[in-house]
Amino acid sequence: AALRELDRIVATAGITPGKVRIDLSICRGLDYYTGMVFETFLTELPGIGSICSGGRYDDLTGRYTKQSLPGVGASLGLDRLLAALEQLGALDGSVKTAAPVLITRFDADRTGDYQRVGRALRSAGIGCEVYPDAKKLGVQLQYGERKGFVVAVIAGSDEFAAGMWKVKDLRARTEVTVAESALVDTVRIILASVSSAG
Repeated sequence: AALRELDRIVATAGITPGKVRIDLSICRGLDYYTGMVFETFLTELPGIGSICSGGRYDDLTGRYTKQSLPGVGASLGLDRLLAALEQLGALDGSVKTAAPVLITRFDADRTGDYQRVGRALRSAGIGCEVYPDAKKLGVQLQYGERKGFVVAVIAGSDEFAAGMWKVKDLRARTEVTVAESALVDTVRIILASVSSAG
């Protein structure tokens, strides 16, 4: 069921077929992982091996808290990744340390749609993070302000029904509602105004 759900989310998010492949032969960490495991490869440099690996583990935090918390974790081979990016000529010194846009989540059943919009923003050169859980908006916006995000992108069932998204400037505390087709341009305008003011 989890693999079918992953397949559905990947398709809904618009990820190119073949970029995510289910491989039932990968098996590791049986005493640690409680769900699927994953490995990430650079298609341009397949010989370098996996650059990021991890998986699902539930209740690992039970050693430290009474809360029952789900978890997904990964380890990144930073030296390997940086060497590969250098070899590919992808390091130009312009990488920023934080994404300016937070995509909030209301509806767990619309995970693919939130990821699809995140992908559209990233494709337009706008860094963004999709909030990991469907929680109350106030909690997500507090997280966004605490972490220094500039813009929050918001959609619940009403917005999805209308094909609209709310775009909130977290610094000016203003909000507009736009069609999804105008979302990238609207976010870009807000970020440009913040950048020119700062």
